[in-house]
Amino acid sequence: MSRDDAPTRGRTLHAPAALPEPATSNRMRPPTLAGKIGFTLLAVYLLAVAFRIGGCYVPDARIRDELPDRGPRLGEEFPAFTLGDLAGGTVGRNPVPGSPAVLLFLPSLDWSPPSKARVIDFTQALGNQPTDAVTVVFTEAQATARALRFVRDRKLPFRFVVDTEGLVERLGFTTPAPDGTTAALSATFVLDAAGVVRLRDVRQRTRTWLAPEVVQQTLAALRHAPPP
Repeated sequence: MSRDDAPTRGRTLHAPAALPEPATSNRMRPPTLAGKIGFTLLAVYLLAVAFRIGGCYVPDARIRDELPDRGPRLGEEFPAFTLGDLAGGTVGRNPVPGSPAVLLFLPSLDWSPPSKARVIDFTQALGNQPTDAVTVVFTEAQATARALRFVRDRKLPFRFVVDTEGLVERLGFTTPAPDGTTAALSATFVLDAAGVVRLRDVRQRTRTWLAPEVVQQTLAALRHAPPP
């Protein structure tokens, strides 16, 4: 028996280590069919989301009145009011005596992206035109710190009033906010110099709003109309 064939006692025999497989680079692998389909589906999905988001919050040139039994109708006088504004003053139904006025009711400038988009759209549409006639109304519950900061940081030119007198409730324009507090429906009114409603747009959903160009046309017609 040779020395190599002799039994080994007290020693542990180890199998020879396997040679490592040659490394392959993922960059060299061609994309599989499943991968191509996955990328295509992802691209289609993202495109669909983009279109959906782009069409969510948009101005609408059609006048809508989804709650005709609430609030003053066309040709009726809008209820008089006096409310405090964020600048520390007070604002009435017609901020500029003897001139037409615009009232924008909105749910919130805190948690409502469409409401924020609406006032920004209105600001951009008016450009350098006078904005004293435009009053934005929201409920006292929605006068949060974030809403007030939004108005301040954006330097929005309108009169922003907080309804502390229950005007929104009397008009029947209340709607529940996500946290259970009271908010206002989305509504647009254009009043003539006597406070009579000449344009009315009331919507249950805030994703669209009356295009400011429609409001501008109504205002221009009232400003150039002969006195009664």
